[in-house]
Amino acid sequence: MMLSYPYGWITAAGLFFLLIFVLIFSSRVVINGHLRRLEDNDDIELNIRALYGIIHYRFKVPIIRFTGTSVQLKEQVSKTNVSTDTWSQYYEDIDAEKVIKGIDKFKHVLQMTRNLKGWVRQTLTKVSLVEWNWTTSVGTGDAMWTAMTTGAVWSVKTSIIGVLSQMVKLKTEPKMTVQPVYQGSSFRTEWSCIAQIRFGYAILAGLQLSVRMRKLKGGVKAWQNILFKA
Repeated sequence: MMLSYPYGWITAAGLFFLLIFVLIFSSRVVINGHLRRLEDNDDIELNIRALYGIIHYRFKVPIIRFTGTSVQLKEQVSKTNVSTDTWSQYYEDIDAEKVIKGIDKFKHVLQMTRNLKGWVRQTLTKVSLVEWNWTTSVGTGDAMWTAMTTGAVWSVKTSIIGVLSQMVKLKTEPKMTVQPVYQGSSFRTEWSCIAQIRFGYAILAGLQLSVRMRKLKGGVKAWQNILFKA
C-alpha cells in the first residue's frame, strides 16, 4: 500500500494535466468581424478571442477619411492576456505608394516562402464560418442605373460566398440582402461574420509557418526585414 501511494498521486496529476491539455487544444479561437458604412460614416472592428476569452485582441477603425489622394485611418488596438492589458491608438495615412509597397512585400514573401499558398489553403480548411450577415442598400439617382448597380452588387456578393465555400467550412446559410434605393443617391452596407478554428489547429499552423520561415535564407529575420522595412 505504501508503494502505490506516490504512484497514485502521480497518475492523478498526469490525468489532470492531460485534461487541461485537451481542454486547451480543443478550445476555439473565435474571430468576429464587423464593418459598417452609412453614407460618409465608416466603422470597422475585428475581435479575436482564444482560450475561453483569456486572450483577447481587438482592432477598431472608428474613423476613415478620404482626402482625394490618400485614406486617413484612426486605429485603436487593445490586447488582453493573463498578465497584460495594453491599449494603443494611432493615425495612419495610406496613399497609392504605400499600397504598391504593400503589394510588393506580399509578392516577395510569397516568392521566398516555400508553398505559402498551400499553407494558407490547408489552414483555411480548418476554419468554420458560423455566421455571415451582409445587408446593402444602393441608389444612383437614376432608376435604370440603380437596378444595374443592384444586380452588380448581388453578383459580387455571391461570387465572394462562392470563393469562401471552396476555402472554409460553411456551418450556416449566409444571409445577404441588396435593396435598391430609387429616391436618390445612397449607399449603405453593413457586414458581420463569426469564424472559428480550434486552438490546437491554430498552434499547429503557426508552428508549420515558423518551420517554413526558418528554412528561408536568413530565416525569420528575412521576413521581418521585408514586412517591417520602410
